[in-house]
Amino acid sequence: MTDLREVMKSSYCPLVFHGLYVRRFTGEEQLIAPCCLAEKSEQFRGQQDLMSNQYLEDIRNDVRNNKRSDACNTCWVIEDQGGQSPRKIALGRFLAKDLPTTLELSEKQSNECYSIDYNVLPLCNAKCIICSWEYSSLWAAEAGIKIISGDELKYDHLSKTNLDNLKRVYFNGGEPLLTNEHLTVLKKIKYLSTVDISYNTNGSIYPSDETLDLWSQAKSVDIHFSIDGIGKRFEEIRTPLKWDKVSDVIKRVNLLDGINIACAYTIGKHNVFDLEETINWFADLPNFNVQKQVHVHTVYGPLRLELATSARKAEFKQELEKFSSKFYWHTNIVNSF
Repeated sequence: MTDLREVMKSSYCPLVFHGLYVRRFTGEEQLIAPCCLAEKSEQFRGQQDLMSNQYLEDIRNDVRNNKRSDACNTCWVIEDQGGQSPRKIALGRFLAKDLPTTLELSEKQSNECYSIDYNVLPLCNAKCIICSWEYSSLWAAEAGIKIISGDELKYDHLSKTNLDNLKRVYFNGGEPLLTNEHLTVLKKIKYLSTVDISYNTNGSIYPSDETLDLWSQAKSVDIHFSIDGIGKRFEEIRTPLKWDKVSDVIKRVNLLDGINIACAYTIGKHNVFDLEETINWFADLPNFNVQKQVHVHTVYGPLRLELATSARKAEFKQELEKFSSKFYWHTNIVNSF
């Protein structure tokens, strides 16, 4: 039996050997990594078996030598601060599903893909203040950058990558429900009934009938709504989306059988004091457990908490103390600034 405590002391991460992050750009261009938080590869073009990419193999070789790969610094920082890193979460998830959690097994199965983080093309119907042209076509249009054409939605980046052993797929964007790109990926999965599906969505789009049909075939479905404030504050942060429409979508999806929802709150200098109100709104939803279903992570860019003044940081930490005894993410957030 795997001793998870001993594995966690090493540099081993199952996603390095069995995970894949795909971030699409225009046309054939893409980036890859072991997961969405790892340092990404250089941009490249063309179809290939992404699991056999040399960039990923270099990271694997670091782990084989029990070296902390620089590509995985996000997790090392969290762990050194005493937090629960995505690496540790992945180890627990793999152990629960009887998937490889030791380097010995992974050396024998190094190209089997069990987990995919898939960023669809950066088509989006919002200009969120925490985002940029790289992830939103509305921001790109404002910056005078070429809008993505419909033909580019047809390009299949996963055509040469074996998905037969896939156990998890996570869609991010852009806005993943804005086009059918996510459906193209789901239709490629041979054994959908064994796969856990999750999405990060801005909540502006109710899933289509075809989407709901595919979701019904999956092992589980988790929908993470990116909500960083409610009412007027939401509309200020995620222009031009309207809270009435988004809140209605959240309520409707929450009532669907077999669908689990969550609040994905991106916290920064701009919205620390909106967190409590947002949590209280979700707490009023039927069968919603805020301790388990509210996930808070820090923003990137100029709104980062650590860029605030010392006095402001003290105010932030005092505000966040409200959540210290109830929420698993509290330590990670407070220790990040």
